[in-house]
Amino acid sequence: MTETKFTITPIPGLTPRVGAYLAQMEDVSEQTKKYVADLNPAQLAWYPNDKVESIGTLLLHIAAAERSWIGEDIMRKEMDEEEWKLAFPIRLGIAQVSGEELDYYLEIMDRTRKETFDCLRALTDDDLAREIAPLDPGDAANAGKRFTIEWILYHLIEHEAHHKGQIAVMKRLLPESLV
Repeated sequence: MTETKFTITPIPGLTPRVGAYLAQMEDVSEQTKKYVADLNPAQLAWYPNDKVESIGTLLLHIAAAERSWIGEDIMRKEMDEEEWKLAFPIRLGIAQVSGEELDYYLEIMDRTRKETFDCLRALTDDDLAREIAPLDPGDAANAGKRFTIEWILYHLIEHEAHHKGQIAVMKRLLPESLV
């Protein structure tokens, strides 16, 4: 019997623990991308009701959360609200994106991950314990909150894994007319 070993190998060019977090983020992203690899624009845009995000919206949301935690909170670079509003259509009361090919979503996710890699490359394992206050601490939802960089990286892994599960369910719910 052949034995198969599963492990997380830190991403080269980063310190061991930071590289391990990025490797975990990459692993979850690869799984997410496998789930959506065969979807067409109609499938990516479908949602069962106005309280549920489409698969395409979920992909944008995954990227937006990463951009927010890494870009805004760690790098201190404000997000362009106009650029990212499609990642939060239900919250903002706007239409969900439709008609886009999968490459549209993957390009945004990949661009965001590149920015994450560039940020993490500058960090050491000692930086993981550094506390970060949200970029907009005046926002009532952020009042008094502080996060370690390590918690942020863990949270991003957990966040995408959560939405990956939603995507898996959404694929099962696709109407026969779209399959």
